[in-house]
Amino acid sequence: GEGQIGRAMQDDLDDGKDWLVREGIADERRVCLVGSSYGGYAALWGVTRNPERYRCAASFAGVTDYDQQLRFNSSYLKHRYATDWRQTVRGEDGFNMDDVSPVTMAERLKRPVLLAHGTEDSRVPYRQFTIYKDKLEDLGADAVFVTYEDEGHGFTDKKNRQDWLDQLEAFLDNHNPSDPAVLAGLSD
Repeated sequence: GEGQIGRAMQDDLDDGKDWLVREGIADERRVCLVGSSYGGYAALWGVTRNPERYRCAASFAGVTDYDQQLRFNSSYLKHRYATDWRQTVRGEDGFNMDDVSPVTMAERLKRPVLLAHGTEDSRVPYRQFTIYKDKLEDLGADAVFVTYEDEGHGFTDKKNRQDWLDQLEAFLDNHNPSDPAVLAGLSD
């Protein structure tokens, strides 16, 4: 919903997971979040906000600092529209976007993450990747970082797209293996 990034919008993902578990479609011990752009943000925020619910997260071109992203978006919107956009994202007056930004809440991260970004991204700037990467490295987090030179907010080079899928598959095999015996050997 409007003004609910990191809050009610994230509750929807949790509710979806709970439904999949109740229906017998998903094993509640084997759920990782994977996404790009807003979905990348939601994956990173999900494992930060609720590490007990998810094993890992993978993000391509995800937002990691919402205040910085809103300032970036405002730079190319007319002032009136920029104010409306900030209000739409932020919601009620006085809400601190740092409270729902992975980079400012990185100390809470207890799950492994795969973080990837294109250096030429014009929607979610590459800086969103580097500030989070630096923070996670400082904290010694369990993370894999992948940069794609000359890629934007998606893939134009088939080799890079294939590499992302290979990176994702290896990450999931390592942190959320399909073999129950291997999974049992991993710590929660």
